[in-house]
Amino acid sequence: MATKLKSKKKIDQKRERGGAEPKYYEVFARKDSHSDLSHVGSVEAPNDELAQVRAWYIYDQHKWREMCVVPLESIITVTEEGKSAKIKMG
Repeated sequence: MATKLKSKKKIDQKRERGGAEPKYYEVFARKDSHSDLSHVGSVEAPNDELAQVRAWYIYDQHKWREMCVVPLESIITVTEEGKSAKIKMG
């Protein structure tokens, strides 16, 4: 009886490692459809797909209904004129 060997998934190591600069993502989640989306933490990843996996793995303490990752560079901070806000990383 001949058996077929499944082809191994090829991993694009360059893509998995990312570029020279790390990319940061903010993680938001809600426990149920009636809850607000809340900030639960941050992750560092070389790309969006790996950020999703890392967020789901790191912040698994609850059974989330929904989880979102947002690149830090996409967040526009809104503050009072003349005031600044600092985002703590790490």
